[in-house]
Amino acid sequence: MSFWEKFVRKSAGDTNTATATTPVHETQWQASPRPSATPSDTSGLYATEYAVRTVTDFIASNIASLPFKAYVQQANGDRAEIAGGTPLASMLAHPSGITGQTRFTLFKALLLDQLLTGSMCATVTHTATGYGLRRILPSNYSIRVNGNEEPTALDVTIDGHSSTLRLPNAAVLLSHGYNPDTASVPAALRDLLDEARALSEYRRQIARNGGRVSAYVYRPKEMPWLSQADYDDFKMALDNYTKGGGREGGWPILKDGMEFRTIDAFKPVDVNDLEARDRINIAVCNAYHVSPENLGFRTGTNSNIQAFKEQLWAVELMPYIVQFEQALNMTLPAITGQPDAWIEANVDAKLRGTFSEQYQALSTATGRPFMTTNEARRLLNRPQVPGGDQLITPLNVSEGGQPSPQDGGRTQTAQEGR
Repeated sequence: MSFWEKFVRKSAGDTNTATATTPVHETQWQASPRPSATPSDTSGLYATEYAVRTVTDFIASNIASLPFKAYVQQANGDRAEIAGGTPLASMLAHPSGITGQTRFTLFKALLLDQLLTGSMCATVTHTATGYGLRRILPSNYSIRVNGNEEPTALDVTIDGHSSTLRLPNAAVLLSHGYNPDTASVPAALRDLLDEARALSEYRRQIARNGGRVSAYVYRPKEMPWLSQADYDDFKMALDNYTKGGGREGGWPILKDGMEFRTIDAFKPVDVNDLEARDRINIAVCNAYHVSPENLGFRTGTNSNIQAFKEQLWAVELMPYIVQFEQALNMTLPAITGQPDAWIEANVDAKLRGTFSEQYQALSTATGRPFMTTNEARRLLNRPQVPGGDQLITPLNVSEGGQPSPQDGGRTQTAQEGR
């Protein structure tokens, strides 16, 4: 068995699928092949650039924390969640067979690959629980494209072993951007980040080499030192108020005629240090289309912070979520034997608000209490009570009566003109 077969551990059925016939478009443009396109290696930017790491971590962590469910459409048009135990549901619950790699960490890593390099790649494998996903690092593969920028093969090298996977391949999950060479956002930000790095180095040099004496002791020339010992004693006394002297933060006693005089020394504000950093952070947020307020790069207010949160999930993160959903749906349902199913991220889970807001909205929507006494007591870790499993509806909340338990009779009173 070859190294690659051991790596992906494909079954016989998967192997047959992996050696699918060459697609028509690849043969059509074979006369003008393109060299292999390698995703930009931007791991260095993730490791060293604070703004890039903060923004990409924020996007990937939030999306990876979403519940991902599989659904199928029933005969009456309703959709039903696929029960656990089926291949697709089991795969979504435990997509990785790697020790210590949870669904969150796997999905976050794949999303970071997409955000940092413009591409992400994984292979469908067999794990102890069924099917799984094996991430391929961007540095371990290159995308071979034709003259129309369409991927035709993957050149994969892992631990010195190389293999070529022809595309399309049912066992390969691949998502790439507009152009495999230039799709990554950090590539577009490179000039700005290089400039920020140069300015940061300039500020460090100024801080390292600039004068750091903010004040000095003035002694009139008419006050000669009584002796060398007199001078040494005074200098030793001042040293006690410097770092490590034991009296830091205190105030030295000066002799008659001496005085402290301040001087203008280098301060970070002199080169707009904080403003420059804020502008870089905001520029990276804009490049990834997320509001700086959601990351704390720009101050929000109590009146608009909820609006920014709703905008984050309804507008800003939605393109990344849709892209990730479609990448999963192109591969996982078919290879697990459930081609009519689809995968969705439950975005509503992030927009439910506080418990009090949820309970009020549910009670208003149902027009009655929605929780039994024992269900409420269970939330507080309290024991059950006899008769507590019955859903109690107040007498003043009946069909045709008040619109909701929160109405309090106001609507009925208004209708009766009282």
